[in-house]
Amino acid sequence: MANTPSNKTPSTKKGASGSGDDDASSSTEKELLRKTAAGTAAAPSPPVKPSPAKPAPPPDDDDDDDEDDDWEDDDDDDEELVVFTAREAAGAFATVTRFVRPYFRNYKKALTFVCLGLLVETLFNVIMPLSLKFLIDDALGEEDFGVLMWILSALAVAGIVTSLVSVWYEWWDARLSAAVISDVRQKLFDHIQNLPSSFFARTKRGEILSRFSVDLSAFENVVTTLANSAALPALELVAGIILMLYLNWQLAVVALLIFPITLIGPRILTPKAVQANYEQKVNESGILGLVQENIAAQAVVKAFSLQRRALGWFSVRNETTRQKIASATFLSSMVERTVNISVLLLHLVVLALGAYLATKGQITIGTFVTFESAFWEISYNIAHLMHFVPTTIQSAAAVRHMEELLDEPTRGADRPGAPDLPRMTNDITFEDVTFGYEGSTEPVLEDLNLKIEVGKSVAIVGPSGSGKSTLLNLILRLYVPNEGRVTIDGVDIRKVTRESLREGMAVVFQDNILFNMSIRENIRLGKEGATDKEVIEAAKKAEIHRFIMSLPQKYDTQVGERGDTLSGGQRQRMAIARAIVRDPSLLLLDEATSALDQTTEAAINRTLLRLAKGRTMLFSTHRLTSVVDMDEIIVIDRGKVIERGSHDQLLAANGLYRKLWDDQSHASHDDDDDDEDDDD
Repeated sequence: MANTPSNKTPSTKKGASGSGDDDASSSTEKELLRKTAAGTAAAPSPPVKPSPAKPAPPPDDDDDDDEDDDWEDDDDDDEELVVFTAREAAGAFATVTRFVRPYFRNYKKALTFVCLGLLVETLFNVIMPLSLKFLIDDALGEEDFGVLMWILSALAVAGIVTSLVSVWYEWWDARLSAAVISDVRQKLFDHIQNLPSSFFARTKRGEILSRFSVDLSAFENVVTTLANSAALPALELVAGIILMLYLNWQLAVVALLIFPITLIGPRILTPKAVQANYEQKVNESGILGLVQENIAAQAVVKAFSLQRRALGWFSVRNETTRQKIASATFLSSMVERTVNISVLLLHLVVLALGAYLATKGQITIGTFVTFESAFWEISYNIAHLMHFVPTTIQSAAAVRHMEELLDEPTRGADRPGAPDLPRMTNDITFEDVTFGYEGSTEPVLEDLNLKIEVGKSVAIVGPSGSGKSTLLNLILRLYVPNEGRVTIDGVDIRKVTRESLREGMAVVFQDNILFNMSIRENIRLGKEGATDKEVIEAAKKAEIHRFIMSLPQKYDTQVGERGDTLSGGQRQRMAIARAIVRDPSLLLLDEATSALDQTTEAAINRTLLRLAKGRTMLFSTHRLTSVVDMDEIIVIDRGKVIERGSHDQLLAANGLYRKLWDDQSHASHDDDDDDEDDDD
């Protein structure tokens, strides 16, 4: 027999809503999310009835889901009620099915076994009530002990076989769902690796991470419960209807009124319940904001003795919220209660009509009892399916959100048959390069022509927003020019493989990310397969070896997430070591020392100049004190090269460089004066 759902409707987490889709199903999902987030569909909950044939439904594990507050603004543990139409449910199911079908195709064997197991269990759950007819009419009614033993023996054998089959297909279902979820997660991550830098520039980190947390969690809820919470109840619902029609079609027509009457109460009360739940959410959010504000302003509260007033504010808001919670809870309960009352009244009608037909001899007692069992069967399965609807709705919204990411075009891929780029020997050239970032109306670089010879230490300076970092990004091919081209030794870098292009380069960023692994492995990331000797040599050149050896675990020391166990200067030297172990012909430094104090910056600059010997170094910075000893300084303003030369030459030219130098010198003097005043 079918599972008996609990009388309390499970709540579901709010899924992330997709955007940018204009089709009907997408609009439907957005409207559903707008109502008040995920809720529970009203479902009939008949009294608990023992059922040996089917295991109890899996417990709702939504309470175990702890999502980041950055991605969810509301507390979704409250039970909320939303009734979904058949069209909405069908659209959501179609969305999920379309998305998951290609993944299921990869596991045809497991899918076949699960389907066979579901059919076997459905068949047994139909045979069980049908056996009551023969048990009562042919065995007990006729007092035929032989028939009784035959029926009980057949049921026992069928029950054992079905139980074994159930365990078998559940094992395959667990493997299938785990594989599909893993494949989706893998596809998302693989796709991210090939997205262009422009995508990450315009997309918030939380938006990307939400696909792996909120959206995958909603999708997982459907995949892991699909067999037992949707497929099996649907099969048993169809089988139960067929069984009732077989037993007595007139009585079956009356019993099938369960479908329309279960919608009467929810259609009347749901709008009020939804509004009450929404108002509850608003008030709870207000209380949360009030508490956060109070905690943040504790110094002011205590200094001005505002405790009593703060208590007054909180009490008023808390009392209003209490009333809203009571109203929302009652109306939500009434939505489900009306369904239960409707089913109960219909059951009394079916019971009375069946009893009348039995007393008149039009149906047997066994048929009457079997019909009653089949009626409860479809009641339970309607409840299961309606409980599954909100989960499907949320999963459909999550699927659309994930599809938005998967639909992002991957740009900058190598051209078919692209050759490798040899190690740089002559120059880097920008030819009539114009480039603007996505969404910007003004180009960052415009008609830029620039040639940089190899073997030099070259600084790129200029006002903020002049295009310094953009130059390095174009050389790395993180972006490609809108017009013109960037060449190395005369070869357009778009026509060679990215791997060979970057193999001869190493970059040190302003905010260098270290991975949560050992120091040795962080440095080794610069060159796959680097030996311990090469790692140590790179650390020595970056002047971080002595510090590493002072640590208890030396090179095996874990740096922590993002390298937070190290100071800024240590992280920077670690990043330099990671770049040096690569033995690059071109070393790129993008504001590599601007976040450091002047003493640490000066020390690292000396290290960089020493490391630059024998290789080309491009150093983008706004701190002119860092570039005094460079072989050449290139001044960029508004996307064009306006000056180039040595430090002394540019000062003598009295151009923009001289103005920037004087401005920074005055700022330094002013800071020194302020420090002296503070000391006084």
